[in-house]
Amino acid sequence: MKEDSSITHKIIEIFSSIQGEGLLIGKRQIFIRFAGCNINCKYCDTENSKTNQLGKEYSYDQLNEEIQKLMTPDFDSLEITGGEPLLHSDYIHDFLKKYPYKAMLETNATKPIELDNLNDVIDIVSMDIKLPEHFNSKDEWIEVYENELKSIEVMQLNNQKYYIKIVVSPTTPINVINKIMKDINNISKEVEIIIQPVSPMELWDKKDNLFKISEIIGKNHSVSIIPQIHKYLNVE
Repeated sequence: MKEDSSITHKIIEIFSSIQGEGLLIGKRQIFIRFAGCNINCKYCDTENSKTNQLGKEYSYDQLNEEIQKLMTPDFDSLEITGGEPLLHSDYIHDFLKKYPYKAMLETNATKPIELDNLNDVIDIVSMDIKLPEHFNSKDEWIEVYENELKSIEVMQLNNQKYYIKIVVSPTTPINVINKIMKDINNISKEVEIIIQPVSPMELWDKKDNLFKISEIIGKNHSVSIIPQIHKYLNVE
């Protein structure tokens, strides 16, 4: 077995900021952005994190040292993000076992086995449901979507605390939202769903579609419409 100091993983950046999305919006977090992603969706606000060629190698102890340098009295939790952090599930699991910080995982949830591996160290999962409009082909979306549904099943079985985020646009088809909600309802009727309108809000001349989507989701789930507030605050 390797010593802890010899186990490293590539991380693009580590920084402290305000959470701008989802249920922990407004909380002070330390963000750990892992390199590399397993999908290539059109809507991505961290394009540089898709490649695993960028970043710096950190051992568990080195990562903890960086976290401690950024620690503030208003710290709420770590934000484990990417890229796609589930590509690094073993490293994340072992780090959080050694240094048990409160942690949120932000993920595309396309790797249910790896997500299951993190159940005992992650406090809350923020998972995306991708839409067909986020990809170049329907086949590409279907593979992603089926794995996301499997991840919901895994989290339900594990009693993992989680919520679902759906990034929508003014032209998101209502029939797609209806299908997604039907599929989710077959797995769980108790999950919080965040509708995240694509930025900037100037794109939304009319918000009729946004309200229709909210009404569909609200038939069976608690739903909130939350834009990316960190962009309004002009912070990373």
